Amino acid sequence: MEVVRMFLVLGHLFALLAAAVAVAFGDYALLGRKQIDNDVLRKASSGVALALAALWVTGLGIIYVDTHFAMALILAKPKILAKLTVVAVLTLNGMLMHAKVLPALERRFSAERAIGVASWATVAGAVSAAGWGYAVFLGVARPLTPILGYQGFVALFALAVLAACAVSARLVRPELCRRLIDASPQALGVRRATDASYSPVAQAA
Repeated sequence: MEVVRMFLVLGHLFALLAAAVAVAFGDYALLGRKQIDNDVLRKASSGVALALAALWVTGLGIIYVDTHFAMALILAKPKILAKLTVVAVLTLNGMLMHAKVLPALERRFSAERAIGVASWATVAGAVSAAGWGYAVFLGVARPLTPILGYQGFVALFALAVLAACAVSARLVRPELCRRLIDASPQALGVRRATDASYSPVAQAA
């Protein structure tokens, strides 16, 4: 079983590496060009989904080799529980991104609506970045297990997510909002006409 475990760990590491590459391409699709590259963004999202599936398969395989899915053994391993929690959060966040965020990023909005869409996208991206980064950290965090325990690992993960959200809100959201605003001549013309209709001069007339 040691040989099987070795290959499972290797596959686990490759899944993390593939996810890191896919996330980097996703960031490039959002911010690396003058406009959002939806084709690259969709491919990057698919890459992250495949990496996440590989992470589940190899991770559960490792857990089986180590514990044979005996609940008493799993509950006695805080790092395993923390890994399952982080991967579950990544999975739920990925489902949200596929269902809501990515379709919205393919559209353009008024300035007011773009702020809300950019905020949701920024939070989802921050959770993804923090989650994948924390998954790598958990891979080397065995010496901290007696110190932190499950609650400590989860609290540290929550802090990582909050920090990622704060940084993204400060640095990413304004640029993403700008890219989501509909700047077409037709949209600008409609908005200017609407603004003019509600101007004091127009109302007085």
